[in-house]
Amino acid sequence: MGNFSYLIQKKFRELNSEQQRIFVSEFERRKKSVGISYLLWFLLGWHYAYLKKWGWLILYILTAGGFFIWAIIDLFRIPRMVEQYNNDLALEVLRDISIMFPDEGRNSGGNNVSKKAVNDLYITQKMQSGESYSFYIIVGIIILFSVSAFFLKPNNTEMKNKIVDDIMAYQPQLFKSMKDFFAGEKLNERQSQSFITLFLSENGYENSKVYDEDLVLLRKLVYKDENDKQNLITAYGFFGYTKIIYEDESLKGRRFGSYKNERKTKPYEYSVIESPNKYQKFERLNSEENQSQTKTREKKVSQNSEVENKQGDSIQIN
Repeated sequence: MGNFSYLIQKKFRELNSEQQRIFVSEFERRKKSVGISYLLWFLLGWHYAYLKKWGWLILYILTAGGFFIWAIIDLFRIPRMVEQYNNDLALEVLRDISIMFPDEGRNSGGNNVSKKAVNDLYITQKMQSGESYSFYIIVGIIILFSVSAFFLKPNNTEMKNKIVDDIMAYQPQLFKSMKDFFAGEKLNERQSQSFITLFLSENGYENSKVYDEDLVLLRKLVYKDENDKQNLITAYGFFGYTKIIYEDESLKGRRFGSYKNERKTKPYEYSVIESPNKYQKFERLNSEENQSQTKTREKKVSQNSEVENKQGDSIQIN
């Protein structure tokens, strides 16, 4: 009784031996454990469900553990939370015992018999409801599901091979047979990465990069175009299954090397001059470099015209 409040200890001492026995039996069966609460803490807030704090559980999940601040604080609060729950439970058991064993002076003999029958039915229903293991079954299912999802999560190589297989499903049978003959049905991580990079390059994305995110219960692979930071292929791995999403419209056909993406730009453009059969570099209007070059050419033309005028004047004088 050392962890109980003074009120509970006082009420407990007022009970007779039979009532104390009922109290101890009922309390020991329904009390919560600090150790189990700490184990459920690792399941992202399920210690709140264990202590029947459903509102806190919903708030904890919606805020991701208070951005992990509550999760750290709960490490120190769990013993106090369990103690508070057990104190409330003790008060509830004492109240039930007071209903089962009312004061004899307040009731007549006939009423005592009637109330005794009612109280026996009440405590039987109370104990039967307390013996329900549905909560532990739910927690066990959640733990089993989480552990299974963690260990059945596909690794990086398996997910990349799924992407390769999905691309190859749209290629000619001869192409698939050659790939299986020379590289095998399953590629290693380096080969699969090279294959996917080549596929993206053939569709105009020559500067692509893969990002790997391990989200505990699932894995996420994102192929992104580094030029405009656009997601090209996103894959989710969960329970041994890989879901592939082609986020660019040009990649949904899985066409390998049949055309180049229209977004791919050329470094230079050339135009033909009419008189000499030579090519000159295309110049964009309104650029600072072109304006400076234009001014330089105009200056040279004016200088040449001045020289010609001077030569003409000298000829006339002679």
